[in-house]
Amino acid sequence: MLLVVATHAAVSFMVTPIGWAVQDRSQHLGVDLYVWVIRAFAMPTFFWLSGYFSRAILEAGGLRGFVRHRVVRILVPLVVMLVPVSLVMSLLWDWGRTVATRAVVADNIPKLRGSELPIVLGHLWFLYYLLWLSVGAVVLAWGARLARLRVPSGLGVLAVPAVMTFGVLAALRALHTDTPLGFVPDLPIALYMGAYFAWGWLVRGRPDELARYARHAWRALAIAPVFLAVVILTLYRGLDAVEHAPLYASAASALFAIAMMVGFLGLCVRYGRPHRLIRLASESSYWCYIVHLPIVVALQILLASLAIPGLVKFVVIVVTTMTTCLATYAVFERVNARRNSPAHK
Repeated sequence: MLLVVATHAAVSFMVTPIGWAVQDRSQHLGVDLYVWVIRAFAMPTFFWLSGYFSRAILEAGGLRGFVRHRVVRILVPLVVMLVPVSLVMSLLWDWGRTVATRAVVADNIPKLRGSELPIVLGHLWFLYYLLWLSVGAVVLAWGARLARLRVPSGLGVLAVPAVMTFGVLAALRALHTDTPLGFVPDLPIALYMGAYFAWGWLVRGRPDELARYARHAWRALAIAPVFLAVVILTLYRGLDAVEHAPLYASAASALFAIAMMVGFLGLCVRYGRPHRLIRLASESSYWCYIVHLPIVVALQILLASLAIPGLVKFVVIVVTTMTTCLATYAVFERVNARRNSPAHK
């Protein structure tokens, strides 16, 4: 979650314009690389974790408990927050156009007014696609049980995300998938993120798999830069190479994400220890994901034209956003605990 917040906070400092609400006067090409690297494995890791714990919920509560959990934890927050968040982001996009001169915002950024856009998923697309993947996971798990299919451990498990993600990127001739905004599910994106969801689901059924990642974590992180170098060389060749990526570049992109995730997950298992701050960050991550983006964009707009170092702005945005998210979560939890206390009842 911290990586997602930091990545969204960095977008306005990119050299490459992507149609964001504002482009800061402080820009650096290194930020473009940072955003690409984190984007390559942060959201896939979210879907991996979702697959892992989705299977745990299904095993613990059965189908009825699983459906109840999906409705309460995913469907209801999506329905409640979709319109407010979309309208707030629309207002922020309009605001970004009024406070930023064309000298600050690159001319090739689409000159869209947020108020002219329809209600879109925005960053809540994660919840929407997770609902669809949850339905698909239950159906496929039921079918696999009837057919008595088994996926081998080790490389057999890793083959699932490797084949699926490479297949999608190769079909798209791309290095990554876009962010879906519409309500009609995008099949390539669903398959791409579904690969990581399936990977997490399979690992949940093989307790020794995470221990294997812990043993090979540093090796995975050591090989990841090799795949990244191939991607960077492709990006260096220009826009045409990106829009029509060669197969070897698509394969390198898919393998880079998998290597980073094996290293990330393995290090968490190997060195992770219980800590109250980590527990707070973990428990509040869902809330932070839903509410963080409007805060980030508002701060980016406020700071965009100021003549201060970009790194200072970035730190202010990240620290302020996370402090606000954690503080509001703590207040809500305290109110909820007081409401449910025996004395209150």
